[in-house]
Amino acid sequence: MDASAHTIHETGGGAAAESSVSMKANSTPLSKAVPGAPAVDMTRTLAIQQEQAEVYRRLLETLSLSEQESAALFPDLSKSLVAHIGTLQQLKDDLQDIFTRIRALKMHFREKHPEIFDYVQSLHVEELDDDDDDASNGAIL
Repeated sequence: MDASAHTIHETGGGAAAESSVSMKANSTPLSKAVPGAPAVDMTRTLAIQQEQAEVYRRLLETLSLSEQESAALFPDLSKSLVAHIGTLQQLKDDLQDIFTRIRALKMHFREKHPEIFDYVQSLHVEELDDDDDDASNGAIL
């Protein structure tokens, strides 16, 4: 940042800052005429650049605050995620145990009462077939 940019920032803008910028802009090599081109008043350009620099500074502050908040929340959220994953793993293990027990009961019932088991299985398969037909037709179950 050059001296003219610091003048606007330190004084807070206003007419005094603009006159300071215009005096410094007129004395900088940027405002001198390029050989073969007319002289350019850099006051407006410098003011616009200063406004853009201020916007970028505010954006950088906002980004920095957001990064700090994220860094502060990350450890707690990581612990929470690990706890949720553990809970889901326990649920999965419990469901596997339940389905293993159901399979064992089915096998036991099949051995004790094969004719009833086959009849119930045939009814159950037909019910599943009916449900599948309703689902394929777009019916809400």
